[in-house]
Amino acid sequence: MSLKKDEVDNTVGSTSTNFCNFFSSKKDAYILGLWCADGYWWSSSIGLSNTEPDLLNKFKKFLRKHFSEKRIKFNGNHLFVNSRPLLREFKEAKTNLEKLKKGNVIRAYFAGRFDGDGSINKDLRSDCRIVYGRKNEAKIDQKLLKRIGINKTNIYYYKSANTFCLYISRYEAKKFFKSILPHSLKLQKLKLISTRTP
Repeated sequence: MSLKKDEVDNTVGSTSTNFCNFFSSKKDAYILGLWCADGYWWSSSIGLSNTEPDLLNKFKKFLRKHFSEKRIKFNGNHLFVNSRPLLREFKEAKTNLEKLKKGNVIRAYFAGRFDGDGSINKDLRSDCRIVYGRKNEAKIDQKLLKRIGINKTNIYYYKSANTFCLYISRYEAKKFFKSILPHSLKLQKLKLISTRTP
């Protein structure tokens, strides 16, 4: 249900406002994963920073379900909206990722994570990884992968870039690829390219 500007502003102090169903909706879980990868926030604003128009449009479509076009701002590669209740929901969900229980919802979450900060070789098997700024986030996702049957993973720290990479073994990359493909814009593009390659 979309909220008018005054209605949104009046919910600032409320804890009962629910914009999202992160732990039960595949669409919302994807958006959560995408925001965990490429999202940003400050004060009462929440948004997405990305150079891929498809991903920005996906996030904008999500925002338009709850806010009028006038409230959604775009600045360069930054798309955002001012809303403390929405920001609160995203931050709370990010600190409670262990609540992701359903397999299809976890797969959608990983599709968002992968689209934002993931990569894989064009052979769709080797060098499958997701980049993180913090080790604890990578470790949480490593545990979530086990819930969907992806067990052969490793976390590496790259000192020069000050980043952590969660690698999925090439023996399970295909399984991971197939499990998130229905939700992942990036993998759907890669698959299309690979099938066109002679």
